[in-house]
Amino acid sequence: MSWRKRQDKWTLRKMQEAKSNHWTMPRALWTAWVWAVISAFTEGASDQASSLSCDPTGVCDGHSRSLNSIPSGLTAGVKSLDLSDNEITYVGNRDLQRCVNLKTLRLGANEIHTVEEDSFFHLRNLEYLDLSYNRLSNLSSSWFRSLYVLKFLNLLGNLYKTLGETSLFSHLPNLRTLKVGNSNSFTQIHEKDFTGLTFLEELEISAQNLQLYVPKSLKSIQNISHLILHLKQPVLLLDILIDIVSSLDYLELRDTNLHTFYFSEASISEINTSVKKLIFRNVQFTDESFVEVVKLFNYVSGILEVEFDDCTHDGIGDFTALTLNRIRYLGNVETLTIRKLHIPQFFLFYDLSSIYPLTGKVKRVTIENSKVFLVPCLLSQHLKSLEYLDLSENLMSEETLRNSACEHAWPFLQTLVLRQNRLKSLEKTGELLLTLKNLNNLDISKNNFLSMPETCQWPGKMKQLNLSSTRIHSLTQCLPQTLEILDVSNNNLDSFSLILPQLKELYISRNKLKTLPDASFLPVLSVMRISGNIINTFSKEQLDSFPQLKALEAGGNNFICSCDFLSFTQGQQALARVLVDWPDGYRCDAPSHVRGQRVQDARLSLSECHRAAVVSAVCCALFLLLLLTGVLCHRFHGLWYMKMMWAWLQAKRKPRKAPRRDLCYDAFVSYSEQDSYWVENLMVQELEHFNPPFKLCLHKRDFVPGKWIIDNIIDSIEKSRKTIFVLSENFVRSEWCKYELDFSHFRLFDENNDAAILILLEPIDKKAIPQRFCKLRKIMNTKTYLEWPTDETQQEAFWLNLRAAIRS
Repeated sequence: MSWRKRQDKWTLRKMQEAKSNHWTMPRALWTAWVWAVISAFTEGASDQASSLSCDPTGVCDGHSRSLNSIPSGLTAGVKSLDLSDNEITYVGNRDLQRCVNLKTLRLGANEIHTVEEDSFFHLRNLEYLDLSYNRLSNLSSSWFRSLYVLKFLNLLGNLYKTLGETSLFSHLPNLRTLKVGNSNSFTQIHEKDFTGLTFLEELEISAQNLQLYVPKSLKSIQNISHLILHLKQPVLLLDILIDIVSSLDYLELRDTNLHTFYFSEASISEINTSVKKLIFRNVQFTDESFVEVVKLFNYVSGILEVEFDDCTHDGIGDFTALTLNRIRYLGNVETLTIRKLHIPQFFLFYDLSSIYPLTGKVKRVTIENSKVFLVPCLLSQHLKSLEYLDLSENLMSEETLRNSACEHAWPFLQTLVLRQNRLKSLEKTGELLLTLKNLNNLDISKNNFLSMPETCQWPGKMKQLNLSSTRIHSLTQCLPQTLEILDVSNNNLDSFSLILPQLKELYISRNKLKTLPDASFLPVLSVMRISGNIINTFSKEQLDSFPQLKALEAGGNNFICSCDFLSFTQGQQALARVLVDWPDGYRCDAPSHVRGQRVQDARLSLSECHRAAVVSAVCCALFLLLLLTGVLCHRFHGLWYMKMMWAWLQAKRKPRKAPRRDLCYDAFVSYSEQDSYWVENLMVQELEHFNPPFKLCLHKRDFVPGKWIIDNIIDSIEKSRKTIFVLSENFVRSEWCKYELDFSHFRLFDENNDAAILILLEPIDKKAIPQRFCKLRKIMNTKTYLEWPTDETQQEAFWLNLRAAIRS
């Protein structure tokens, strides 16, 4: 039971209960219940409206949504409406009245039993209407009276017995496709049923239980391109053929048991026939009824093509009646197609020699998936007009092919299709086909050849060869040099290095190729399909090397989207005319950040595309940075600071202060070599010859030979109670004094002690002292220092003050 039906019954029951009890129900509770019912209906309507999904073009899909009525709120914006496979039971006059622009309406596979007279009246633009597989027991012409532009109408699978009391389709002058009938109750076809129809592209009549066909019922239709008849029994088949044989192009008979079919020569022999193609689909024959069908081919002279699809032959091949009736040919039939033929008594079959003479005019034969393992040599020799033979999906092997392709077999055969059989040797197959002098197209795909020999023999006119899906892993000179079209798709090939000077089309998709074939091997190639391999890239030069290439399909490969590849593919507007699957088939596999993107849309950064320029720029920047660093170091004494840092680190590894017992000198003297006379002849004499004498440390005299100068300076300072700096213009300019002062700077002034004694040997500008000796400058600014007097009377006081400073 549908949702709406269940809801209606529930609502009715509740209203009846409420009616009997409402006097005792409180008023507030009654009001709440009414609002709940109204909300339930509103919610149901809202659910149905929301069950449709419409796109901006007006195409609305309500397929399989469990709808039990046509949704409300449909507007003129709806152009296509699909409500098939629901539970709709009723179509009312107002359901579709606003859909004035509707062109397609699908109502198939519902439960519709009633359509009101004017339900489709406002649908004047409707072109497609499907009412199939509903429960309509009566059809009304009033439904269609305003559908002047209707082209497609499907009424199959309903419950009606006839097509109405009056002509249904007289108001449908533009109808081109009509499907009527059902498999059970439709039993009668009357003369007025198709009145008004003059031309149909397709007419399908399902009348498995047809009991009455009024002559001339289909004759009113002047031209039918394709007629599909579902008939269980052939009783009325000839009556129908008499009416349509002069106006029909293509007849398809389905689901028919022809065991009792009998063809009367008098009924059709004098009529000018137009039927060109006849198809039997899911039809059952006997030996006798097959003979009757062959007689039909002879008398309906226009039939050129006959097809048997999924048919069953209930016989043993006894066609002697053909000889008795002196039937020499299959009429004018040129094309014979047999697919999935079932022969339950196949192993009791005759040798078929009685039908050999009938095949002389046939030019095209297709026998697919019918367990054919042999075409007898004699039959092959009778097929003297055969140009095309397709034996796909059968059981042919090299042994049986030897008998089929015997001497004088298929003398004019040009195309042979042996796809998906049991061939295993490419060499034997080619050798067996040497008898086919005119063969130029051979399809032996989907056989298990596995390998290819170095040399083979082929018919001399071979131009097309299909070796796809044969599991071969390499190509050799076995292939004929005369080939113009070669298909080796879906194999295990990892290279293509054959020289085929006449090859125009190469199909090599779904293999393991890493690059495009060498163009010099294929000088006239115009079409190449190489998709689904493992090709990483191709270039403009490679494509230009194929001078006649007009179509290339190379999508589905593992493209590395390098800068050169992107520049080539994105910059060539004309490339789209050559690449048939551009742009959707071309996706990046690398780099990882563009993987999966279309090649057309991929973008790489500047650093990825101009790596050399970026490296050069970085190198230049580093050089400039180093140059700038050098200039800054020189300007702001950066090198000095680095050396000082190293000296400080060296000094940090030693004890901050030497024990008193390790002090060897009263003072370490730092002075310029140009001031050595004053130091060595005056200061040394005054201090070391004084009583008690002072012990001084001089670099000339007391530094340990061979020891690193930094260690000598630091050790001398650490072993001296004081350090005397003899400052002068010579000291400031002296590199040696600068280094002594450099390496003693951290040790002396980082400890914040008063071990430094400054002697100003001559007047010196404080600004001349390098700024990097900031603490020395600070001491000179904040502490007194000893100045060497030029007046001899004051020199004694100078020495006295110096001795006192050393002792302090």
